[in-house]
Amino acid sequence: MPPFDASVIPTVADDPSLPPRPADEARRLQALRALMVLDSAPEPLFDQIAQLAASLCQVPMALLNLVDAERQWTKAVTGADGMPDLPRRESFCAHAITQADVLEVPDTRLDPRFRHNPLVTGDARVVFYAGAPVVLPDGEAVGTLCVVDQQVRRLTPALREQLRQLAGIAARALVMRRELVEGALSARSHYERVLARSEEHYRGIVEQQHELVSLARRDGELVYVNPAYARHFGRTPEALAGTSLYALVEPADRDAVHALVGRVFDTDAIVSGENRMVSADGTERWVAWTNRVQRDEHGEPLLHSVGRDISERKRAEDTLRASQAFLERTGRVARVGGWELDLRSGRLDWSAETRRIHEVPDDYQPALETALGFFVGDARARIDEAVQRALRHGTPWDLELPLVTATGRQAWVHVVGELQREDGRAVRMIGAMQDVTERRQLQLRLADSERFVRQITNHLPVRITYVDAQRRYRFVNDAMCRRFGRPREAILGRTRAELLGDGDSALLQAHVGLALAGTEQQFEFDDRIDGELRRMQSQLVPDRGPDGEVRGYFGIGVDITDATAAREALLRQSATLRSVTEAIPALVAVIGADLRYRFVNSAFERWFGRDRGEIVDQPTRSILGDEESDASRPWALRALAGETVSFERADGHGPTVRHLAITYIPLRLPDGSVDGFVSVAQDISSHKREENRLLQLSRRDPLTGLLNRAGFEDWLGRLLQRDGAGAHLALLYLDLDHFKPVNDQHGHAVGDEVLRMFAQRVAKIVRPSDAVARLGGDEFAIALAGVRHPVDTQRVADQVIAAARAPFNVDGLRLRIGTSVGLAHGAPDGDWRGLVARADAMLYRAKAEGRGRLAGLEPRTPDEPTA
Repeated sequence: MPPFDASVIPTVADDPSLPPRPADEARRLQALRALMVLDSAPEPLFDQIAQLAASLCQVPMALLNLVDAERQWTKAVTGADGMPDLPRRESFCAHAITQADVLEVPDTRLDPRFRHNPLVTGDARVVFYAGAPVVLPDGEAVGTLCVVDQQVRRLTPALREQLRQLAGIAARALVMRRELVEGALSARSHYERVLARSEEHYRGIVEQQHELVSLARRDGELVYVNPAYARHFGRTPEALAGTSLYALVEPADRDAVHALVGRVFDTDAIVSGENRMVSADGTERWVAWTNRVQRDEHGEPLLHSVGRDISERKRAEDTLRASQAFLERTGRVARVGGWELDLRSGRLDWSAETRRIHEVPDDYQPALETALGFFVGDARARIDEAVQRALRHGTPWDLELPLVTATGRQAWVHVVGELQREDGRAVRMIGAMQDVTERRQLQLRLADSERFVRQITNHLPVRITYVDAQRRYRFVNDAMCRRFGRPREAILGRTRAELLGDGDSALLQAHVGLALAGTEQQFEFDDRIDGELRRMQSQLVPDRGPDGEVRGYFGIGVDITDATAAREALLRQSATLRSVTEAIPALVAVIGADLRYRFVNSAFERWFGRDRGEIVDQPTRSILGDEESDASRPWALRALAGETVSFERADGHGPTVRHLAITYIPLRLPDGSVDGFVSVAQDISSHKREENRLLQLSRRDPLTGLLNRAGFEDWLGRLLQRDGAGAHLALLYLDLDHFKPVNDQHGHAVGDEVLRMFAQRVAKIVRPSDAVARLGGDEFAIALAGVRHPVDTQRVADQVIAAARAPFNVDGLRLRIGTSVGLAHGAPDGDWRGLVARADAMLYRAKAEGRGRLAGLEPRTPDEPTA
């Protein structure tokens, strides 16, 4: 809405609803009366100007109003039977004539100048107003050309300009009318010439519009079209005049358009619609029409239509539907569903995949209470707690919960959700749900295995310790705890002397000193426990840091009182440890919370070709490299957060690539915190190679070696994922002619050899970037990528037809067949199925036209570009 003109002073400064008086009011009123138009009868020219304004702005009502000294008088109106005089104090146009440009009020109910106006509060219910001043050549604004509606709207800049131009036409028409009235006193012919020029000017304005404008009789005969209409259909206005508008309508839409036209004529109402139109070159475009009845100079009703091209919007809608379908398919494959809870209405909505997870019918409409009823155990309480946190703090939630489906199946689901607010108010909760039953079961089995191994370690009859350079225990197993008769917490951080006093073995302390000096020790000593002397065999292994300094030692003590039993137990234990840590083919590494290696086994050394001394205490990045370190970092962070994770990675490139299946298992301290993780990696290269081999076999035709149908469809899908690839894709659909007699007369072995030879010939014709497939029987398909010129496609098709016609020499037989080819170009929207269907349809046409030929190549005019 343009600002008020500061030079205009309102009559009552504190009441914005009172229209201001222009500074040149006296001169303006004199010019208005000089027009000799007030209280005159309606005139077609001014009525048409009002109708054109309403049509252009797509509003139900338009008026040409003149503002007298104390009233507003309407010269022309469309959308109402008539308009009584209006007091000037209630006139919108009295405000508009003080403006230099169009006065636009999107919502009068919000404007202090108009919200109490009877036209707004009364039965008229005027909500939208836009008025362009009607300014005479000497600058007097005598009235406005205005459009109104009962709903909020806003004009585009182009429409504002067009409304302003129409107001200028109205001003010139008023001047012309005055001149005509004056001239009529002397020469009626002069009046007729001026009026003709005015109408010609009006027609010029209409014909300059970008919208499609037409007039047609009830039977569809076009009486008039503007140049924009003719250009849209690749014709001239003269060529279209007298033809039927239904000939331009897509055949499938003609019945609906015919019914709509009948409704316009029967009801005399303004009716809008959308349908497909076909131009001269066969191009299909969507057009939105606004239709109304307009009568010609003889009173005959005509269909007045104004249209605009909405093809881009329709394509966007189609793309949106395709994207939604893709998301639905993706969710189905990943078993991920969505949900939304409207907190205002209490309505809960599930996606199709969420219904499948719950194993309920497709039309199942969940209620909140019944949805929560699927969860079992403490899941309901955990959900309530998460929802309360979200409502109080806006915290999203991420839970794994048990539920029982509608069929009674016990399952685990991963549920995430968050709260959404509008204007500070909580309005909805949205989230997703994934069936993680299989992963949860694997985790439970892994946890059972971990507990089993931990129980074995803690029950081994071996004392295992780690002592730092200050001789303080940093690690002890259960056997060592039993030796001291104290819990683990009372041992860690203390020395042996602090635990046992001065009565400790001097021999043991001497060996400890040598171990801390860097010399590995292996010895036996007597250890008195609760008065009983036990013979112990001990091994102390210095622990050196990267700088070579001894940080402490690892200690293993075995009770060998019963020498034979202890020795056998030690051998069994040693064999178990070696088999677990060294002999297994898996790569085992212990990685700390600082992402440095603490331990690696022999398989790990062999894989990386480095000694463990070069690996232990080094950052994982220095061993794995930047690329692999960055790729595995998210998994490492999840493991350090306490989650057991599994993933796969490839090492190397080309034929030397090796695949690993890797699991990260968190290492927890006694207080439950995570101090690192164990990495276990299995070489699954042979499995992957076999998997890839089987995948390739599944996508190849065993007879010809060409792609089969599944492989061909996969090739098309991957190609069309590239931007713009579909626009330059051509597809040839082939069916061999006269092949069945070869099979019937000479047997399937000869027929198979003919198929193989034909496949070899076709494969030599196309480029490596193209694809050839045998779809089944004697049906083949060729996909040509990056086709810029239709002649290139025809050249390939001609070569294929020639290859089929050439004789096939098989076992002394000289056999002749042929092929028919259907051709289709372009899948810009990524719809390869539609492309295949079009090529298949062209193949049927080629067959019907006599076989051994090509159908589907679109003709070009001599001047049409080839790319």
